[in-house]
Amino acid sequence: MGRTLVPFSMQVDLVALRFQKFRNALRREDQQRFDRLLLAARRQMQAGVMAAQPNPFDTMALCMLLDLQRQLDDLRRQLDEARNQDYITSEESQ
Repeated sequence: MGRTLVPFSMQVDLVALRFQKFRNALRREDQQRFDRLLLAARRQMQAGVMAAQPNPFDTMALCMLLDLQRQLDDLRRQLDEARNQDYITSEESQ
């Protein structure tokens, strides 16, 4: 019979528990950032379940990186839109 893995949601909670002392040692604003990273891992729960890795932190780290990449892409898009809007506005005023 095969080995059963602990559900990914429980694995995320266990990793968070394992890093609790680390989190507590962080400055308050960094604690909030840390919490948002864990939240990013939780938002990708389905992907974590499908990965079924023995080391949950690998999957969690990829989920966190994916969330950060999404934010970066959004910010780049907003910056490009703002630049284009500024370019159009400056052309119209000439």
